[in-house]
Amino acid sequence: MLLRIGFIANRSIRFKLLLYFIFIISLSILTLGFLGSYLYKKSIEEEMNSHTIQMMSQVKNHIEAYLKEMDNIVDYLAGEEAVIEFMRAGEQDRAKLAETGAEVQRREAIFERQRSEIAGILTVSRNNASASNTMERIQRDPLTEEHWYQAAVSNPDTLHLFSHPIGRNIKLMQNISADQVLSAVKAVKDPVTDEIIGVVMIDMKLDFIRSIVESVSLGKSGFIFIMDEMNGVVYSPVNRIVYRITGEWLGGTTGSLVKPIFGRNYQIIYNTFPDIGWRIVGVIPLSESLKVVSDLQTVTVIIAMVTLFFAFIASWFFTNSIVRPVGKLRSLMRKVEEGELNLRFPGRTNDEIGQLGNSFNKMVEEIENLINMVYMEQKEKREAELKALQAQIKPHFLYNTLDTIQWMAQDRDAQDIVELIVALTNLFRIGLSKGNEIIPLTDELQHVESYLVIQMARYEDKLDYEILISDEIKRYRVLKIILQPLVENAIYHGIKTKSGRGKIVIRGFKDDNGLRLIVEDDGVGLPEDKLIQLREDMRFTRQTGRERGYGLFNVNERIKLSHGPEYGISINSVPGQGTVVEVRLPLVNT
Repeated sequence: MLLRIGFIANRSIRFKLLLYFIFIISLSILTLGFLGSYLYKKSIEEEMNSHTIQMMSQVKNHIEAYLKEMDNIVDYLAGEEAVIEFMRAGEQDRAKLAETGAEVQRREAIFERQRSEIAGILTVSRNNASASNTMERIQRDPLTEEHWYQAAVSNPDTLHLFSHPIGRNIKLMQNISADQVLSAVKAVKDPVTDEIIGVVMIDMKLDFIRSIVESVSLGKSGFIFIMDEMNGVVYSPVNRIVYRITGEWLGGTTGSLVKPIFGRNYQIIYNTFPDIGWRIVGVIPLSESLKVVSDLQTVTVIIAMVTLFFAFIASWFFTNSIVRPVGKLRSLMRKVEEGELNLRFPGRTNDEIGQLGNSFNKMVEEIENLINMVYMEQKEKREAELKALQAQIKPHFLYNTLDTIQWMAQDRDAQDIVELIVALTNLFRIGLSKGNEIIPLTDELQHVESYLVIQMARYEDKLDYEILISDEIKRYRVLKIILQPLVENAIYHGIKTKSGRGKIVIRGFKDDNGLRLIVEDDGVGLPEDKLIQLREDMRFTRQTGRERGYGLFNVNERIKLSHGPEYGISINSVPGQGTVVEVRLPLVNT
């Protein structure tokens, strides 16, 4: 058995398709095509079918009458002046929306009281305003973007039906789930401009269909159920047979066929609602009407052989139409494997093979783009390394010059100048850090303190600072030069423009999420609108032209690129009280 399965699995797609088609067609013919049995059962089946069609027609007429009434209700509401005024009102005209919305709800309530099968009515304007006594939104997302609203707008002259509308952004206030209702939706046009100004939705309880369907019977175990245009079940009695019947069986608007389900043959008769695309399907087990099954007739074998012959010819042409483009795609893939990235699949259809070809084209384009991107990145990296090497000359020359000035200042006992030179030397030394991007937190604190010493000499009557970081967390390593730009922002945009003396406090601690470094100043702070804009800019993309915060963007981007999007900078500010900038980093041990 395994050998046979492997034999089939390793054959070509053409062979498999031909084999499957012949198998399916043979099975259908052997099951349904015995002429002798057909002749014997024909008269009984015709009588049974006639009765079934009559019952189905009765159910169909009742349902169409109900749906026509719902259509009339929608048209009546659409013609109401209150509904039109409600839908014309703009989003800013809240008073008019409230007034007209209340009137719309009163009109809806009239029909909700009169018709017990109506679970709820919802009126939605093109400006996303809604009015209903029995429905409410689940989320604040616009109802105008819902698929039922878009379907009504795209075909405004038709009553659209949605069975079991699960997944909507609305819910019924009654204790009724979405899979227990049928939604009827229709667009509303402005009587003056003929523009679409909104949509009216009516949710009907499926009980009205159940009462109609259960009012008729098809023998002892036959039944009727309703399918929508997407082959979903609108309503059916509790019966496991229903979900074995697929929409692919029901071709055309009307028809009749026999299918084996769970070992029994069933007569399936269907008819289509002309305007909405629904199908009413009657299912009757043949065993109830046909107690005696005749033996297989010899003539059916001849019919089967002829049918198989023509089916084989048709299958051969059909499989070729599938296999040929697949072979073309396989040939292109082999050439792409050899490096020919300029090849594309010439897709002419939008079926699965055409979509596969489009995906292949996109994949090849993406590979080509990635190769170009890697090449450019490597080129830019080499250029950056060359520039960094060339730049080493200037810092070393600067170190030597600063050392000379420091010794000269000490000889002349100019201690304040010595302190500034030492601070500036540390600032440059730690800034280079021998090319390392990750340095101990101790060095980072020394770097920012050196910067503060220099600024204190410049703003001696303007600036105070304090660094409150325990020795416990100084052993961790951080990206270099992340605190100095934040302190510089605090000085130039917070304390410098403040009247009187200001202070900067640098604090640090660790928690379960990593390391936290905080730069806090008591300067002028940020207005609310600028703070919101600054947060938005830092969230989405790097900005280079802001009046305040270039250092923030630079540090934030470096942190995210090095450690991931969960790390970075957050900022809080109160006008007139100061600004707090928090840096979130991972714990990196020395």
